[in-house]
Amino acid sequence: MSESAGTMEELFGWASQAALSAVRTEIREVVSGNKSALVEAFYGYMMEDAEASRFLSVKAVEAHLKPGLEIWLERLLCHQTAEELEEVLAMQRHVGEVHARAQIPLQLVARGMRLLKREISARLVVGHLGRDESVLAVMWVIHLIDVAFETMSSAFEHSREGDVRTDEAYRMSAAGTNLSLDRERQIAVLREWESRLFRAMAMEMPLENVSSLHSSSFGLWLDHKAALIFDNTRELSLIGECVGNIDGAVFPAPDGAARPISSPEGLRALIKSVTAGVDQIVYLLNAMFDRLADLEVGRDVLTHLFNRRFLPTIMKREIDLSRRTGTTFCVLLLDVDLFKEVNDRYGHDAGDKVLQNVAGLLLAQVRISDFVFRYGGEEFLIVLAEVDETKAHFVAEKIRRSVEANPTPLSEDRKIQVTLSIGLAQHDGHPDFSRLVERADKALYQAKASGRNRTVVAAS
Repeated sequence: MSESAGTMEELFGWASQAALSAVRTEIREVVSGNKSALVEAFYGYMMEDAEASRFLSVKAVEAHLKPGLEIWLERLLCHQTAEELEEVLAMQRHVGEVHARAQIPLQLVARGMRLLKREISARLVVGHLGRDESVLAVMWVIHLIDVAFETMSSAFEHSREGDVRTDEAYRMSAAGTNLSLDRERQIAVLREWESRLFRAMAMEMPLENVSSLHSSSFGLWLDHKAALIFDNTRELSLIGECVGNIDGAVFPAPDGAARPISSPEGLRALIKSVTAGVDQIVYLLNAMFDRLADLEVGRDVLTHLFNRRFLPTIMKREIDLSRRTGTTFCVLLLDVDLFKEVNDRYGHDAGDKVLQNVAGLLLAQVRISDFVFRYGGEEFLIVLAEVDETKAHFVAEKIRRSVEANPTPLSEDRKIQVTLSIGLAQHDGHPDFSRLVERADKALYQAKASGRNRTVVAAS
């Protein structure tokens, strides 16, 4: 069990067993007898809050959130064993992850928890307990709700930290940044500056004709772009120090004038210093790029579509846009029918060609504003921006017919024809994107169960 949770006996070890039993009974009666009123007060308060109401819809509150809160209150406040409490806290960790996906600010949850503590405490102090037992009951309820909030907050922050890193990776990917190419480009620019400097030295040309490293293309990239990409890592600071040291060795004068070289020994010492500094910068650059390389892996190697890593980033953004603009969007979940038979009959290389062909056909049928993912195996997912169910169904059918009409060529006289089953779900206002994907998945299952090669729309 969570170390911060404890049991009633551990928290109030000085109280008698009879008093603790009476407290448990009173809390159970208050919660069970008033759970509907407590839930009504909670969501009435939240719906009146301008900030909180943005994340709630009347339909979602009535259909899902109110029943869920009633269950939560009973399981948290009326648990009988430490194992039951641990199950509730495990659920709280999941709730924290859901709130992070839905981008619900923690202060709104804290506001709601404060209301619940006040409403329950008000009922306990006018109940059947004596003064001391009433104090115990209020303290226990506040403790449990605080522990639940602490557990949820920890999961929320952990999930958000991962999302921030992924969001940054998506931002770079969407901007067309190729980390591998950028690494080679910056090292080449750095080496070119070094080469120009050494040529000038060898030919005894004035070093004033060579820019400082800080003012070079590499220096500009370092100041304006590297900090954005690498988020001020330790290596970035060390590279800045190296640049300063190199420029200080070559251009030490206050006015930026180059160092006069009076002897071959001085020239050799300067070249050695610059070479060591540039080599150190290259080492640090490689370390930074290597650490960030895993964030670049946001596209499927086979199809070059987005993989699932960026799905939370895109879905949360679409939900936020839908909430702010009043538009809606849809998700298509697509599965290549009988794909295992393709692999078994033609081999996995042929199966890969089928997936590549299908991916190309999907991209050809959607707009530039839509997002196409390889969801896993032979499954694809498409996010259709600013469309309703009717328009999305038209697109889904267009995609399905295109795949059916365009077999994958294996050779001049061999082709593989496949079909798609498609599940379609329109965003219904719920802030957790995973529910939308689950609805599309259920519709896909129905499409496959009812004969394949068709589109099924998820129930509202």
